[in-house]
Amino acid sequence: MKYLVFFFLLLAGRADAQLPPPNNNETVEVRVLDVGAGLCNLIKMPGDKYIVYDAGGDYNTNGERTMAQIRSFIPSGSEIELMVLSHTDADHIVAAGQVIREYKVKKLLWGGYERSMIDAEQPTAAYQRIIAALQATPGTVNVNLNQRDSVITPGNHFMVGTTTITFLCGFGKPLAEWGLTDKAEKLNAVSIVMRLDFAGNSVLFCGDAVGRHRDDPEDALIATEKFMVERAAQYLPSTVIIAPHHGAKNGSSAAFVRLVKPKAVIFSAGHRFHHPETSTALRYLQYVPASSIFRTDRGDDEGGTEWDYLRVPGTKDGYNDDNVDVLLKSDHSYRVFYLDN
Repeated sequence: MKYLVFFFLLLAGRADAQLPPPNNNETVEVRVLDVGAGLCNLIKMPGDKYIVYDAGGDYNTNGERTMAQIRSFIPSGSEIELMVLSHTDADHIVAAGQVIREYKVKKLLWGGYERSMIDAEQPTAAYQRIIAALQATPGTVNVNLNQRDSVITPGNHFMVGTTTITFLCGFGKPLAEWGLTDKAEKLNAVSIVMRLDFAGNSVLFCGDAVGRHRDDPEDALIATEKFMVERAAQYLPSTVIIAPHHGAKNGSSAAFVRLVKPKAVIFSAGHRFHHPETSTALRYLQYVPASSIFRTDRGDDEGGTEWDYLRVPGTKDGYNDDNVDVLLKSDHSYRVFYLDN
């Protein structure tokens, strides 16, 4: 596998470039959409510039519910500086094809590794929509890590004004050294992980990064998170983390969480799979109080191993009622809050 450097050098400037200080009263807004059991993160930077990290949501709506939320945040006709698709599970890409068609997406960075590359299944409809959208919009710079057989070199930067995106990892296919045999783990482990920095605060975007097998002991460390702990540790400390894999048991290993040591945690979860898991939440609770952990499925009651914080008995989590906003301000302050209190 080749390590990918040239994309960032050509399109983002030097990785060690000195950023100017932000102007007074500038703000970066990160919105974690409540899309049910999926992930869609929208970023608005000074000068009305946008980045999209994942565009997932409900499998059964072809992305239309997610698109309605995206349209309410990013005005029609806007340019998107960069869209990053962490990996190709439908709950992370179901609306990506529509985004490419409806906005001018300047650059797309994605893993490209798809379930049909593991077995005889057909590519998902969401994956096929991305391919068709890219064919219809040849102006989008398409960096597919799988096609380039590439691994992102930790520390590569993408800069938009006074905002810096640092990439910690991303893979065109699972590394052989990981020894993964489970199909879901293979698909999740290639996730592109990035950190946004603005005015002294940061947000870590983790996709479905894998750090442990579901039934591993607490000190286990594997795959994506092992790669970052060993090769990208200096980039892990973050003010806010959007936790790996919706708070599942196979992410947020103890070693990984210890290095991130966040001040706030966000679980993007819905009424499916018992996310976030109690055991995962407990690892973060060593560093942050429950009041600093946010979830896009407030009230959800799946029982079982789902974390019971904010649970309302007999409640099935709704949709688009627990969106979470992160504001990073030029005065070095930050705020994390529910939009729908």
